Amino acid sequence: MREHWQRLIEASDKLTDSFLAMQLREPGSPDDGAVFASWGGPGGFYADPKPSLGLAASALASYLCAESRHAHDPAVPEAIGRALDYATRVQNADGTFDYRPCNFDSAPDTAFIVNRAVVSLALMEKAAGDPLIAPLAVKLRAIIVAAGEGIRTRGFHTPNHRWAIAAALSSCCRLTGDARYKERAQEYLREGLDCNADGEWSERSAGGYNIVNDEQMMALAAERNDDSFLDSVERNLRMMLAYVDPDGSVFTNNSTRQDRGKKTWLDSYWYLYFYMAKRRGNRLFTAVARRIMEDIVAAGRDAPDCLDRVMLEFGGVDYGNTDEPIPTSYAKFFRDSGLVRLRRGGFSLSLIKGVGRFLYFQSGSVSAYLKLGVSYFDKREFKADSIEEEDGAYVLRFLAKGWYYLPFETKSPTSDWWKMDNASRPKQWGPDLSFALRVDELPEGDGVELRALAMGCEGVPVRFEIGLCTGTGAELRVGTEHFEVEGRPGEAVLARSGKLCAWSGLDALEIGPAFAEHRDMGGTYGSESRSRDHFTAYFTAFSPFSKAIRFRRVPTPTRIQTS
Repeated sequence: MREHWQRLIEASDKLTDSFLAMQLREPGSPDDGAVFASWGGPGGFYADPKPSLGLAASALASYLCAESRHAHDPAVPEAIGRALDYATRVQNADGTFDYRPCNFDSAPDTAFIVNRAVVSLALMEKAAGDPLIAPLAVKLRAIIVAAGEGIRTRGFHTPNHRWAIAAALSSCCRLTGDARYKERAQEYLREGLDCNADGEWSERSAGGYNIVNDEQMMALAAERNDDSFLDSVERNLRMMLAYVDPDGSVFTNNSTRQDRGKKTWLDSYWYLYFYMAKRRGNRLFTAVARRIMEDIVAAGRDAPDCLDRVMLEFGGVDYGNTDEPIPTSYAKFFRDSGLVRLRRGGFSLSLIKGVGRFLYFQSGSVSAYLKLGVSYFDKREFKADSIEEEDGAYVLRFLAKGWYYLPFETKSPTSDWWKMDNASRPKQWGPDLSFALRVDELPEGDGVELRALAMGCEGVPVRFEIGLCTGTGAELRVGTEHFEVEGRPGEAVLARSGKLCAWSGLDALEIGPAFAEHRDMGGTYGSESRSRDHFTAYFTAFSPFSKAIRFRRVPTPTRIQTS
């Protein structure tokens, strides 16, 4: 589709504009040719080879694309050459690069550089007849080849690093013929890919490292001529269709990485779906790729930075004919991840094991999380020990055990509390406080009902903390039959009765009925602070209790109804 192809070119051209504007031009400076970017924005904190070479790759794609504003502009290869010279100067003796924000002599970050650079090198070799490009190919090849030994001999930090290293080493083996690189890559690969049967990578990073892992699998498939690596990509992309909320954003609240809770979209998945649609003839993935780019265009966002890969693999954007429907109604229980994802058109529900914010309900663009705050001995909040399916419902259970230390049975060798072996002290157990929370879909099909049961110790104050937001900065209104306020982040209200409604534009949700048996909205002794990113409403109760709360997608109120 020409419009989408043009969108990719425009995005690459904007990055090329930034590259040319931000590149340091100080002959004689060790940083000549570098970009001060990413960590501090334009005029950032310091030069770094990773963004410098990344922007150079985007600029190369624009230069080689006939429809780009920068097509065959001699200023572009001159700038790329400067960036390559800078990279050559700062490349460490073992071939690695430093990633200045945190990692030095870094094999993983060097691998990420190499994995983008091999795409650039392939484009350069296809354009070998261009006299301005041929010398750049020599420089870039030398950088990649020099990187191999450092990548081979140094280690990694996170799960996805293994696959970046394995992919880069496979490329280095192809370029040099050095079998040691392939052997080292195989040592990583024999650990087994950490993508489970559901398609979840171990970092559970829907907003970031899923993409990284999938890209490495695609590189490995190409470098090792083994399409079985694409099986993990296909599983992950199928799983991701159950991670899309009603406003098109991606659910990230179960991530173990820095994207957790961040508002993000499927934009960076576009190339993954497009590539896999082509490679596997998957009509659903074709429809998803088309929809992602349509959403990008409609929202006025920049297309992902992948013009170089599209040019190399496909030469343009052609979806073909597909009318495959994209699922918007499903119930998925990802047991290994401890996650339930339920979607019914305009609303979605998420349940998460082992975290404080265990329930998320989203209606259109308006979302709510639920946390049960309880200061009980050494516990500060409900965190589900288990999630199970029972009679068509999801049941979350949590046991908070009370305890006290007892005196040592024999004399301690020290009177210094911090040196005592307190882990071996006898304990007196009890009383206990247990929770069972049952979540059922409502028969009306517009939401769910949570039945919360607390049993055991009596008189324990519990806070039902409901965090409300749009995630986009749009105005949020909140009210019941008795009040209406602007839902400003960081502010809070105790809802005593009625049904709480939160709305923004045409999207609204309703939660209730509210209840307030005490006024504790803050918690004690190390409880997590109130969210600064949400307007927070509280319902409160004393144990034992049995409460029913409905979360529903409702029309935006024209006025607050009074009883």
